[in-house]
Amino acid sequence: MRHILYTAVFALTCIPFALLAEDWVSLEKAGGKELFQEKCGMCHGDAMGMGTGLLARRLPAEQALLENREDLQVPFIKNVVRAGYGVMFPISQGEVSDSQLEAISEYLAGED
Repeated sequence: MRHILYTAVFALTCIPFALLAEDWVSLEKAGGKELFQEKCGMCHGDAMGMGTGLLARRLPAEQALLENREDLQVPFIKNVVRAGYGVMFPISQGEVSDSQLEAISEYLAGED
């Protein structure tokens, strides 16, 4: 009986980690647009997040949305993401992997 109980407890504790791993794998394979929406959209998405709002204070309205910009370059995007800019804090490799950042940067720069 104990063996069944331990097996059930082990299985129930592993399921959430398996689901997280599945989400991580699918995000690693996602394209730049999907990654941008998932990783950056809360601040820089269409819903006028804080990042978009702050950019709108100093840029023309159409440039406040990063997806509308035509002047962004991959190295600049990577530097801003990793080092931070103004009130934007640096984003670590644990939050956005290098391959994810590459895909997001290429998407925003129009290279994907």
